[in-house]
Amino acid sequence: MITLKIGRHEYDITSDDEFMDNGSCVQLLSQSKERSDWGRTPNPVLSKRAVKQIYSYDIISKKHSYGDAVAVFSLDV
Repeated sequence: MITLKIGRHEYDITSDDEFMDNGSCVQLLSQSKERSDWGRTPNPVLSKRAVKQIYSYDIISKKHSYGDAVAVFSLDV
């Protein structure tokens, strides 16, 4: 388990958590401590420092229906 600081919140990342990389940003899909807006919980966007930290781990690709330009993955923590 690793701890990522995203904005002002800290997230405990396990191998069950999923990330999405769309080429311009990386988002944490599986948990959010951000304030809900109109019933939708926003996915936290990782900083460059956090992206560098997660890419140091082994990446496991996941199946998704977001299109070919998007990668959804989890970490082998």
